Amino acid sequence: MSTDTIKKRLKIISDLQEEANKIKATFEESLEDNPVYQEIQKVEERFKEETKDKKQKVRLAPNIMAIDTELKDLRKQIKENREILAAELAEYYKESGSLEITDSDGTTKRIVFSVKLVAK
Repeated sequence: MSTDTIKKRLKIISDLQEEANKIKATFEESLEDNPVYQEIQKVEERFKEETKDKKQKVRLAPNIMAIDTELKDLRKQIKENREILAAELAEYYKESGSLEITDSDGTTKRIVFSVKLVAK
Protein backbone atom coordinates (compact mmCIF):
# COMPACT_ATOMS: atom_id res chain seq x y z
CA MET A 1 0.00 0.00 0.00
CA SER A 2 1.37 3.38 -0.95
CA THR A 3 1.78 6.33 1.34
CA ASP A 4 -0.38 8.35 -1.07
CA THR A 5 -3.40 6.21 -0.15
CA ILE A 6 -2.72 6.75 3.56
CA LYS A 7 -2.23 10.49 3.03
CA LYS A 8 -5.54 10.70 1.14
CA ARG A 9 -7.33 8.84 3.94
CA LEU A 10 -5.78 11.15 6.55
CA LYS A 11 -6.99 14.17 4.54
CA ILE A 12 -10.52 12.75 4.30
CA ILE A 13 -10.61 12.16 8.06
CA SER A 14 -9.24 15.64 8.74
CA ASP A 15 -11.84 17.28 6.48
CA LEU A 16 -14.68 15.31 8.05
CA GLN A 17 -13.48 16.17 11.55
CA GLU A 18 -13.27 19.86 10.64
CA GLU A 19 -16.82 19.79 9.25
CA ALA A 20 -18.09 17.99 12.36
CA ASN A 21 -16.44 20.60 14.59
CA LYS A 22 -18.12 23.44 12.67
CA ILE A 23 -21.53 21.80 12.93
CA LYS A 24 -20.99 21.10 16.62
CA ALA A 25 -20.10 24.77 17.24
CA THR A 26 -23.25 25.89 15.41
CA PHE A 27 -25.33 23.42 17.41
CA GLU A 28 -23.90 24.63 20.73
CA GLU A 29 -24.41 28.29 19.77
CA SER A 30 -28.04 27.55 18.89
CA LEU A 31 -28.61 25.92 22.25
CA GLU A 32 -26.95 28.73 24.17
CA ASP A 33 -29.15 31.31 22.42
CA ASN A 34 -32.27 29.50 23.63
CA PRO A 35 -33.62 30.97 26.93
CA VAL A 36 -35.23 27.68 28.02
CA TYR A 37 -31.91 25.89 27.54
CA GLN A 38 -30.10 28.62 29.51
CA GLU A 39 -32.45 28.18 32.47
CA ILE A 40 -32.02 24.40 32.39
CA GLN A 41 -28.24 24.88 32.38
CA LYS A 42 -28.43 27.09 35.49
CA VAL A 43 -30.57 24.57 37.35
CA GLU A 44 -28.26 21.74 36.32
CA GLU A 45 -25.17 23.64 37.49
CA ARG A 46 -26.67 24.34 40.93
CA PHE A 47 -27.67 20.68 41.26
CA LYS A 48 -24.18 19.50 40.29
CA GLU A 49 -22.56 21.80 42.86
CA GLU A 50 -24.85 20.58 45.65
CA THR A 51 -24.28 16.96 44.69
CA LYS A 52 -20.51 17.45 44.51
CA ASP A 53 -20.43 18.95 48.01
CA LYS A 54 -22.50 16.13 49.49
CA LYS A 55 -20.39 13.45 47.78
CA GLN A 56 -17.20 15.06 49.02
CA LYS A 57 -18.47 15.02 52.63
CA VAL A 58 -19.30 11.32 52.36
CA ARG A 59 -15.94 10.49 50.79
CA LEU A 60 -14.06 12.11 53.67
CA ALA A 61 -15.24 9.40 56.06
CA PRO A 62 -12.21 7.31 57.13
CA ASN A 63 -13.68 3.96 56.07
CA ILE A 64 -14.63 5.32 52.63
CA MET A 65 -11.17 6.88 52.18
CA ALA A 66 -9.51 3.55 53.01
CA ILE A 67 -11.63 1.70 50.45
CA ASP A 68 -10.93 4.40 47.86
CA THR A 69 -7.19 4.15 48.46
CA GLU A 70 -7.29 0.37 48.16
CA LEU A 71 -9.27 0.62 44.92
CA LYS A 72 -6.81 3.14 43.43
CA ASP A 73 -3.91 0.86 44.33
CA LEU A 74 -5.59 -2.14 42.69
CA ARG A 75 -6.35 -0.14 39.53
CA LYS A 76 -2.71 0.96 39.37
CA GLN A 77 -1.55 -2.65 39.72
CA ILE A 78 -3.98 -3.77 37.00
CA LYS A 79 -2.74 -1.06 34.63
CA GLU A 80 0.91 -1.92 35.28
CA ASN A 81 0.27 -5.64 34.76
CA ARG A 82 -1.62 -4.99 31.52
CA GLU A 83 1.33 -2.97 30.22
CA ILE A 84 3.72 -5.77 31.19
CA LEU A 85 1.42 -8.35 29.59
CA ALA A 86 1.35 -6.35 26.35
CA ALA A 87 5.14 -6.38 26.21
CA GLU A 88 5.26 -10.09 27.08
CA LEU A 89 2.69 -10.94 24.38
CA ALA A 90 4.66 -8.96 21.80
CA GLU A 91 7.80 -10.84 22.79
CA TYR A 92 5.91 -14.17 22.68
CA TYR A 93 4.67 -13.39 19.17
CA LYS A 94 8.16 -12.31 18.09
CA GLU A 95 9.69 -15.56 19.36
CA SER A 96 6.94 -18.02 18.39
CA GLY A 97 5.21 -16.33 15.46
CA SER A 98 1.89 -17.50 16.92
CA LEU A 99 -1.07 -15.18 17.44
CA GLU A 100 -2.76 -17.63 19.80
CA ILE A 101 -2.05 -18.51 23.40
CA THR A 102 -3.80 -20.79 25.87
CA ASP A 103 -4.37 -19.34 29.32
CA SER A 104 -4.22 -21.17 32.66
CA ASP A 105 -7.93 -22.07 32.37
CA GLY A 106 -7.33 -23.83 29.05
CA THR A 107 -9.01 -21.09 27.02
CA THR A 108 -7.31 -20.27 23.73
CA LYS A 109 -7.04 -16.56 23.16
CA ARG A 110 -5.99 -14.63 20.10
CA ILE A 111 -3.38 -11.87 20.31
CA VAL A 112 -4.62 -8.66 18.69
CA PHE A 113 -2.30 -5.76 17.94
CA SER A 114 -3.68 -2.24 17.91
CA VAL A 115 -2.14 0.46 15.75
CA LYS A 116 -2.78 4.19 15.67
CA LEU A 117 -1.03 7.13 14.13
CA VAL A 118 0.21 9.92 16.42
CA ALA A 119 2.04 13.13 15.62
CA LYS A 120 5.72 13.39 16.51
